Formats: sequence, C-alpha cells, structure tokens
Amino acid sequence: MAVLTKNTGELRKLAEATLKLVKEFKHAQDRRADLDRVTFEVLILIKTRQEIRLTDIAQELQMNPSSITRRIQQLKQSGYIAIHSDPKDLRSSLIGLTDYGEQALLQFLERSVEGLARILEGWDDKEVKSLADKLTGYAEAMEQWRIKSEAGSVEHGE
Repeated sequence: MAVLTKNTGELRKLAEATLKLVKEFKHAQDRRADLDRVTFEVLILIKTRQEIRLTDIAQELQMNPSSITRRIQQLKQSGYIAIHSDPKDLRSSLIGLTDYGEQALLQFLERSVEGLARILEGWDDKEVKSLADKLTGYAEAMEQWRIKSEAGSVEHGE
C-alpha cells in the first residue's frame, strides 16, 4: 500500500462522501420518469463521442454487450438514436443521437439543473461555483487515474 502524504482522515471522509454521493445520485436517477440512469449514461456517452460503436459503449459503461445490444435496439425504436454503417469499416455500425434524442437529453439535463437548484437553494453562487470547480477537478483526476491504471494493467498483461 502506498504511503499517503495527505491527511488520511480527510481522505477517508472524502472516500465515504464519494460513496454516499454515488448512492444518492443513483437513487435520484432511479426515481426519474423521463430517462432511466442507464439510458442517460448511454445517451450522454453517444453525445460526447458523437458517433460510437456498440462494443465501445459496452466497454466504457462496463456492461455486457448483449445487454447494451438490447438497450440500443430499444433506444433506436424509441427514436433516440440512429445506427448507420461505419464508412471506414462497413462490417461495423456507428451509433449517433437523433434530433429527438438530443432534445430528450437536453430536457433531462435541464430538469437535473432544476433539481440541483432546489437541493442547493441555501448555497450562494460562490459556493456553487466552488463545488462545481472542485467536483469537476475531482472527476477529471479520477478519470485520469483510471485511464493510467488501465494502461498499466494492459502493459503488465493483467
């Protein structure tokens, strides 16, 4: 185990708060009637990448490809996404958001903003900005750590 150079008590507090935040976020998402959590994760990933292969969605979300295949078919039937052949590899398909999917995602995010405004109604603008900045940095640091860790696992044949 690596020796921590930071206050371990505060890091423990941060670890516990992170787990609680993830749990509460999942509870909040599961209560929503517009888009369920997995659908939101799939749609936001597609929006971020603009076009993406089904296997990349499954890998990124750490889900079974057959589960993602079923979800993608549902999203296509609902009009959220479109699937077309990859011009660089005609054996593969690329998935992109439709205008309807973009609008549904935008509405979902707007309702999320409204919910956050209610949750943080006692906070001033400076506190909200500070939280947003710190949380963004924290999420980016976690992402970079994960990417580096995954690359190390691949390099070591793990």
